[in-house]
Amino acid sequence: MAFSAAFKQLFPWKPNWSANQLPDLFTKVALVTGGNAGIGRETVKRLLMKNAKVYLAGRSQERAERAIGELREETGRTAFFLQLDLADLHSVKRAAEEYKQRESQLDALILNAGVVYPPAEHQFTTQGYDATFGTNVIGHFLLHRLLYPTVTASGRESDFSRIVWLSSFASQYPRALDYEAFRDGPAHAKVHPFIMYAQSKVAAIMLSMRLARHCAADHVASIAVDPGSIKSEIYRSSPWYIRTTDWMYSYPVEYGAVGPLYAAGSPEAADYNGKVRLEPNVPQGWMLT
Repeated sequence: MAFSAAFKQLFPWKPNWSANQLPDLFTKVALVTGGNAGIGRETVKRLLMKNAKVYLAGRSQERAERAIGELREETGRTAFFLQLDLADLHSVKRAAEEYKQRESQLDALILNAGVVYPPAEHQFTTQGYDATFGTNVIGHFLLHRLLYPTVTASGRESDFSRIVWLSSFASQYPRALDYEAFRDGPAHAKVHPFIMYAQSKVAAIMLSMRLARHCAADHVASIAVDPGSIKSEIYRSSPWYIRTTDWMYSYPVEYGAVGPLYAAGSPEAADYNGKVRLEPNVPQGWMLT
């Protein structure tokens, strides 16, 4: 199964859906975590091009404002910055409160931010969780729970709101979640950084599917997306051979945004709430739950 998934990542077929097919989103509000770089930045860009109001959530205000300025030049529209450090649950709470003070609407919550191979000085979150799992899963879980009432308030029977979880083909590798390894200790020391990342992506799928069991009643669709093997900044702290492999075999970031954009903004994507994979609208190599 893992080999098959990896093969599809390395040799995908061309998407038969593009962001140009999104409807005009001028009445929609979206929040993208990690929106200043990589897949997140491209997602913000395409949403802006379709006239959505977009919040770019990130840890570094300097990097976010630089991205917002560049996106303004590229699209003619301005994204809004939301201070968010997913590795600190106090920051997550503050970000959610700030958002709710500024907006009463949230049509698409795109849980895009992620880390793998965190640098040695940032191995653990403020609350003591492994940085990869804490950022990719725990921070996002708290954020979506705090903002869920706002998401549900925006959903309609004919127009579901969306919560989009970015997963990965790496989710094919772990046999189970090693809960003892999510905090510092002997179990944590034995887990390879990539396997920790893979476990975080399994958890994202699990959370998406659990939410999907009841969120349709609230006119919300929960969709987990595999963006594919994409050139992004997520491997910037990884070993040289990982970065080299990423450079040689990964695809442009525009491809990585196809799945999240389809899930977040395409009217028909709401039908895929909690389903195993999305087809034939986009290649299954780029999107699954």
